Amino acid sequence: MSPKYILLGGYPSRASDGGKAFLEEFINGFEESVKILDCVFARPQGEWEEKVTEDREFFKTHLTGKKFKIELAQPEKFIDQVKWANAIYFCGGRTSQLKKILAESPGWERELEGKTIAGTSAGANMIAKYYYGLDGLRIGKGLGLLPIKVLVHYRSDYNAPNIDWNKTYAELKNHKEDLPLLTLAEGQFEVIMSQ
Repeated sequence: MSPKYILLGGYPSRASDGGKAFLEEFINGFEESVKILDCVFARPQGEWEEKVTEDREFFKTHLTGKKFKIELAQPEKFIDQVKWANAIYFCGGRTSQLKKILAESPGWERELEGKTIAGTSAGANMIAKYYYGLDGLRIGKGLGLLPIKVLVHYRSDYNAPNIDWNKTYAELKNHKEDLPLLTLAEGQFEVIMSQ
């Protein structure tokens, strides 16, 4: 069974429902207790424990009555953790840092069969083939888990006033090959089933 991907524009809690629909979709289809791997590699390592605690509370708030276990991703055992998980959540932060740490576990992406993979902001950038880096104001290359281009935090105040959204969109749209371009606002998500 192919993996299911959920790409978020950023800050799921900024959705009109506070992120409830996203979380329900994230664990949808798993009958028993869901094993969630919280990958916070895009954040500074000193923030990892705090971020997983924050995510655990976010999940508890919106998934009342659902059974789940959240484990903090660790670079030294990442592949085994991916095998263990039903669902993997790649949070936001710095895309380059996320890709660098993931590169330390070559082959992890071959373990995604039948899993749900969600990425918000940097996590969505990593999943896509190309993305627009809003901090560096330039196009970056993701891991290409999906053959798409993505533009996160779309039309938000992220890095305002430095971003011209129309120019950014056109630049990414015209970059290299013609791939679908997904624009995702804060809290907005898109579900994509891979082939």
